[in-house]
Amino acid sequence: MVKPCPYNSAMKTPYLTLKAPSEHYRQLIMMRWVVIITLIVAALLINRSGVTHLPLTPILLLLLLLSIINGGAFLRLGHSKSVTAGELSVQLLIDIIAVAAVAYFTGGATNPFLSYVLVPVCIGAATLPSRNAWAVSAVGIILYGLLLHWYVPLQWLAPPGDAHAHHSTNGLNLHVLGMWLNFALSAVLISFFVARMAGAVRVQQNELNRRREEDLRDEQLLAVAAQAAGTAHELGTPLSTMKVLLADLRQDTQARKACGDDLDVLYRQVNHCAEILTGLRARSDLSRLHQPQPMPAQQYCTTLLEHWQLLRPEARPEICLDTNLTKRQVCFHATIEQAIINVLNNAADACPEHLTITVSSQNDSLVWQVDDRGEGLPEAARNAAGKTFFSSKPNGMGLGLFLTHASIQRFGGTVVLTSRPEGGTTTTITLPLDAQHD
Repeated sequence: MVKPCPYNSAMKTPYLTLKAPSEHYRQLIMMRWVVIITLIVAALLINRSGVTHLPLTPILLLLLLLSIINGGAFLRLGHSKSVTAGELSVQLLIDIIAVAAVAYFTGGATNPFLSYVLVPVCIGAATLPSRNAWAVSAVGIILYGLLLHWYVPLQWLAPPGDAHAHHSTNGLNLHVLGMWLNFALSAVLISFFVARMAGAVRVQQNELNRRREEDLRDEQLLAVAAQAAGTAHELGTPLSTMKVLLADLRQDTQARKACGDDLDVLYRQVNHCAEILTGLRARSDLSRLHQPQPMPAQQYCTTLLEHWQLLRPEARPEICLDTNLTKRQVCFHATIEQAIINVLNNAADACPEHLTITVSSQNDSLVWQVDDRGEGLPEAARNAAGKTFFSSKPNGMGLGLFLTHASIQRFGGTVVLTSRPEGGTTTTITLPLDAQHD
């Protein structure tokens, strides 16, 4: 059944990162152990040296709490669920709060160790999405500013000179204020420029990975093409021999009597195989492949679907063609048709009786959406589809979906497989209306 229908879709850009958040999470845990040990040793040495008396009890309690949190974070790494950018952000905020809390008992903004807060800010700018990175930076600036006024003073950390003498009684001076302004400016610049540079590197790395996958796919396609060409060449000779022998047997009275109409069936099948090889050679003609003729989108889709239904008469699809197709022209490479048929065949194999095929035009693209109600594909299978030879069928070779992805992506299109909540798979093919150029 063919009927007009609307079509809407949305694309979501994934968060890109050079490494998985789990790896950043692991490195942060190791770095935090170094900080905890350093602070404990420094606090004990300063107290023992007699330079000043630090409030060891609250400092050591804070570091003990931070150690417990770090131990819990280490155990979290053993969980099968992936670490998210939000979890990494929380851990960076914990570091900033812990360092600020220790600084509160050790001179506040006059403690030079407070500049360590820039480290989590840098890590956030380099590894987190922009919103999270700015949040980490803002918390660091605010806590540093609060420590200008509220802290336990240490006389030996106050800047020397009479001009700064009032600092030891929780006063404010230009030196400490300048330190905070320098920190705030550094944090803002880091969050802006480092985040932008890291984002550019992530995009570049993602592009390199994509091209590496395309090169690997092209190598696999070349291997398949070479095997196909060799196989087609080798099949020509035995098919010719079979045709000659079958022609002789059809003229033999005794063979006719023994085999009956089976000889005619065999002869037709052999001729059909020969026609397939002839068609394969014809379709490999480069001049024809690279000079597709434009035609109305409605006509192209209707012809393709009629051809497919002749091949799969058992399929009973519900077909929905957008009325806007009558106003659009398509000029597709010859391999696109076979790629779409491969998707339709996969859906028919999954569930021939409950298929929905929706074809629509969106901006400058032709969109095919094929819904089946089969068993569906697991997430690992959906991710592997199109990247390697994969098949969910017991006797499948895994070539169909691989070649479909390769053909459509080669001409600027996309193939997306998603699971349906009610069961089955939705395959969405998006093709530029002028997909004739490589």
